[in-house]
Parts: sequence; C-alpha cells; structure tokens
Amino acid sequence: MRLDKPEKLLGAWNESVDRRLIGLAEKNMGYFKGFVKGEPTSAVGTAYVTAKEQYSPELGVHRDDDRFILLSGVSGTVTAPDAVLDAVFAGLTAVGDVKSVPSGPLGGMARCGSGQSKDLRVAVCAWASSQALGMIHLGGLTQADDPAQMFRQIRSQTEHTAG
Repeated sequence: MRLDKPEKLLGAWNESVDRRLIGLAEKNMGYFKGFVKGEPTSAVGTAYVTAKEQYSPELGVHRDDDRFILLSGVSGTVTAPDAVLDAVFAGLTAVGDVKSVPSGPLGGMARCGSGQSKDLRVAVCAWASSQALGMIHLGGLTQADDPAQMFRQIRSQTEHTAG
C-alpha cells in the first residue's frame, strides 16, 4: 500500500498553508514511523481547510471557518495492527468515546473517538492494517456530520495499492 496526499479532500477541502496545523499532522506522522518495521514506504502529514486562508501580521494565517482536517499516516509493515491502534488512542488522552467503526474496502481495523479542543469539537479516526497506519482529525464538525463516513472517504482518497 501507499499513502498519497490528495490535491483536494472530499471535493472541496484545500491543502492548508497554516504551519501550526501542518506541524501537528507531521508530528503524528513522525510518531507513526515508530510503528512500522524498517523504513516506511510512504508517509503523509498535512492539513486541509474549507475556507480561503489569509495572512496578516497581527493574526498570522487565519480563515473565517474553523473547520480543519489533519491527515497523518505511513505505509510499510505494521505488526499487530490492533495493538498499534490501542497505543495510538492511549496517547490521545483528550479523546474519549472510542469505538470500532467499519474500516471500508481497504480492510484492516478502524476506530473513531471525539474530544474538545477549546470550544471546537474534534473527531479522531485512526486505522491500521498490516500495510498502513493513519489518523484523521476532523475539527469543527457539527453533530450532524458523520466522522466515520468522512474517514472512509478520506482514506479511500489517500491510500492506494503501490505500483
């Protein structure tokens, strides 16, 4: 398997230029490299937003819409995917209500949970298979949004067979 960075996510989300968001995604990607036997065959760590980002000296990079998606993952040999997911969610102390969810056609196992960051609701979904490990943070979604469904769509846009 291979992980690639889509130009757009879910049809309308553009890659962010916000170094704070990208830095968080890259940090997660770096952490995931420790779960792969040997070197990863591919890695991704980036962020996506729906609103046009602007820059000002006072505010830095900002936008009118708080929603964001962090995409982090690696491909390679992942031993004990279930134990890896346990470790990933154990490290996310602000995320609760973690449940198994369908992983989609790419197989493996997946879980989603939720948390609160300041006044922003954040859903976190992670997946692990014998060939890939990844996590998606969905920030600022409403109760009506379906994080597990969004996760499966994003995973199918990101993970592909190598070759």
